[in-house]
Amino acid sequence: MVKKVIAQLSLLVFGTILISVLLKQVGINYLAGGLFGLAIQFVGFYAFKSALQTYAALQNKKLENERLKEFSYQGLSVTCPCFKQIKEFVPIRLNAPNYYKCSDCKKTIGVYITPETAIVTEPQESSLEAVNNILAKSLIDVDKK
Repeated sequence: MVKKVIAQLSLLVFGTILISVLLKQVGINYLAGGLFGLAIQFVGFYAFKSALQTYAALQNKKLENERLKEFSYQGLSVTCPCFKQIKEFVPIRLNAPNYYKCSDCKKTIGVYITPETAIVTEPQESSLEAVNNILAKSLIDVDKK
């Protein structure tokens, strides 16, 4: 932390001296050149910092727009419970209640998502050799009994 502050102050002093020496060549005295150099560095740093923050904000907005675009792909085709049974594609959010307004009956409809679980299994081999092996094993087991 201290090293960082010393390095920044060193750059500030070096930059001020460099600018004042360059302005001395033009005919401006050291004190005025040093103050002008100091002011230029602060203004330049502020401009750089503002530009960097604006760039970061634009990048964040771009990422947010891409996220919303991808998020808009999440949805369900649902049927309105009214008598006309109108099908509509409704965007679904997992972290908020899901409602939509039917385009025909103009009523607000709620969409409820019910999570379900299932056991994932491996498919059995379906080759003729595998079937013959299974049959042979079961015949051997029957013979042993």
